[in-house]
Amino acid sequence: MYNESDGNIVLLQQRDEEKGMSEHNQNQPDDKAVRYELSLDAHEALEGATKVLIRNGKRLEVVVPPGVSGGSIVKLTNALQLTDSRPGDILVQVKIKEPVSQSKSSGSVIEITDSDFDKHVLEAELPVVVDFWAPWCGPCRMMAPILEQAAAQYQGRFKFCKINVDENQVSAGRYRAMSIPLLVFFKKGKVVDQSLGAIPAVQLKNKLDGVLSG
Repeated sequence: MYNESDGNIVLLQQRDEEKGMSEHNQNQPDDKAVRYELSLDAHEALEGATKVLIRNGKRLEVVVPPGVSGGSIVKLTNALQLTDSRPGDILVQVKIKEPVSQSKSSGSVIEITDSDFDKHVLEAELPVVVDFWAPWCGPCRMMAPILEQAAAQYQGRFKFCKINVDENQVSAGRYRAMSIPLLVFFKKGKVVDQSLGAIPAVQLKNKLDGVLSG
């Protein structure tokens, strides 16, 4: 079952009931394809999503694979034969919604620097995960809401920190954060695990639980 009222399937200047997906260049005389834009949040982009597009009363399933990036195209081959009774594809361009801006202290995730890294991480009583990130890094932005959610779920059991590698190159160099996002897991001041690249929430949970039980 698909929820069509979630704000993700909308046709621009078309039907009010089609939420979240906007159509571009409809009725182009030299292009048989019809183009749509689908907005996903970072979590959906990372883990994949299935949406329903309604065109001329016909329901089309749009399957977005995990790890999709902004600007990617999902092609519904010859879908216009079903919806418009004419040949042609529907091209769905993925747009990833910007997450809430990462401020100095965003929710339960604490932003740290070279100067207070030892205090917040190495001297912490709780296990700590440090997110090495940068504002220009798309996968880093995808990880942000996943880390915020985990920070709330593990409150009192795990400490969550993030550090901007561009502004804190000493720590980035110390932990070899040459590729990001890099999650480094600490326990009693020692590195016990790490993960490179954006990961889904379930994989992060497994990492956190592994550190707690280790």
